[in-house]
Formats: sequence, structure tokens, C-alpha cells
Amino acid sequence: MGKTGECEEHMLVITGLTAIGKTSTSLIVAEQLGGEIISCDSMKVYKFMDIGTAKPSAEARRRVTHHIIDVVAPDEPYNVAMFLRDAEKAIAEIRSRGKLPIVVGGTALYLSALLEDYNLPIAPPCEELRQRLRMEAAERGTRALHEQLMSVDPLAASKIHPNDLVRIVRALEVYELTGKPISHHWGRGDGDERIILERNAIVIGLTASKEWVRRRIDERAIWMLEAGLLDEIKWLLKAGYSPDLKPMQALGYREYTPVVLGQKKLEEALDEFKRNSYKFEKRQRTWFKKRRYIQWINVEGMEVGEVASEIVRRFLLATGVIL
Repeated sequence: MGKTGECEEHMLVITGLTAIGKTSTSLIVAEQLGGEIISCDSMKVYKFMDIGTAKPSAEARRRVTHHIIDVVAPDEPYNVAMFLRDAEKAIAEIRSRGKLPIVVGGTALYLSALLEDYNLPIAPPCEELRQRLRMEAAERGTRALHEQLMSVDPLAASKIHPNDLVRIVRALEVYELTGKPISHHWGRGDGDERIILERNAIVIGLTASKEWVRRRIDERAIWMLEAGLLDEIKWLLKAGYSPDLKPMQALGYREYTPVVLGQKKLEEALDEFKRNSYKFEKRQRTWFKKRRYIQWINVEGMEVGEVASEIVRRFLLATGVIL
């Protein structure tokens, strides 16, 4: 790639709503700009969980080098601090090869860590403390723990759903280990443009109307089942991975695991998956709304190639890079 500026210092970020086509679009962009893709997805890090996470296919990964995919087994820990470490390493390696780092994904916490100088909690995981809090939740209910969090960290409690046991436990864990609320460690979260400039990041988001995205979600829901999601879950359970594991509680797995276990009808799980996906899309819109640094492209009515061409055009315009 020829250039007028120092291309190796730039970074392209492609984000956007769930099921909107980030993966297929990013492949074309990476090929046109000579880039490698860094996955910014908290679920694609897990091995053996391919269909429910909508991972890039083996063919796609042959076309373009991908990073931070299939990093750990489902029963191994992975968190935002580990992602930031892996992402920084990947960015440096890609730049050392004279290629463009292209971050692709929509996990809000990971994007905050990478783009907004997010201050990571200083407390390492403490399994003994977590187990105690989980037992307390089993005895008194998750909402009782949420009320406990409300008393020590009202800001965090206001942003964490009363039924989200994983995040409630983590927030209480940080407070008990550090004596400070987890919200104290949160970054600005307001889309500080200065940080983005320091990163030399061009951030482009893909969006569309609620109705259009929901149709895409519905299509993905059917595709996942036709692609063999239930068989994938059966394999995971047979391999010894507990349905209580954090990744098995993620969207796409928590709805269908009871079907595999004979505890729920498929039609009921399908409807539940769609509803939960709609809620997730709504939360994404709320988070993205505060990020002033994102350049938006409404992809409704556009072919994948057209979207990719528009991303390339905007990147070249913003950086002065000449192909």
C-alpha cells in the first residue's frame, strides 16, 4: 500500500449493530486496504463455539488473517484486560508487517477499553469470593445482591440489570477487594475524541432502522438453527462443558441449551432468542448514541460491496492514504 501519511500509525474500526453485516463487510475492506482483522467480540474468543457466535468461516480466515478468535476453551477465563493485552499485541504485530489493523466487532466493553482509555478494574478475579457471592444469590436471590450493590455503588447498580448475576458479582468483588466501587474504575465513557485521535483510529459504524435490523436478526436466528447450533450445543455438553459456564449463558446458547436438555420446546427458545436479540440491539443503540467519534453508514438498501467501498472511501479521505 502506497501512502502520503504514515499508514502504519492508523487503525480502522468497524463496529455497529448486531447482525448488520460487519463480518462480511470487513473481509472486503481488509482485502482492499491490505489489512488484518482484530476481532472485538467477547464470544468469538471461545473455541468450539462457532455457530452461536457467528464466527468468520474457515474460508474467510484463509482470505484474511484474523486475531483474537479461538483463544481459550469455554471453561477458561477471558476478560477485558486480557482482550486489551491481546489487541495491543496484535496491533503492534500487524503494523510491524506494514499492514493496517482493522478492529471489527460490537462488544461495548472491549471497544471502551481499546478506544476510550478505559480504566480497568485493578482487582484480579477471586474465585473463593465469587463462590460465596453466588451461594448468597442462590439463598437470597440475585435481586438481594443487586440491592447490596446499590448500597455501595449506586452508579454501577443503575447500569447493571438486577438479574445479571455475573456483572453484579464482579462489581461486588471489585468493591470488596479494593475498597472502591467498580464505577470508580470506569473510563469517561463519553466518547472522548482526544483519545481517538491519539489512537489514530478511524471509527465507522454500520446502522439501519430498527425494523430492518430485526429482520436481519430473524434471518440469523433461522440460519443458526439450520447451520447446526443444537448439534454444537450437544457437542459442548458431551465434551463436559457445564451449561452454567459464562459463555454458555451468552445470547444464542442460554436460550437453546434447555432445548438440548429436553427442558424447553424449540419454538419457545426461538422466540426467546429473538426477543433477547432485540433487547441487545436496543442496548447497543443506547451505547453507540454517546460515541460522537463514530462515523455512521446506514446500510439499508446497500449491497455488502457497496458498504465496503464506502468504508474504504471514508478511510482514505480521513487519512490521505493512497492505494
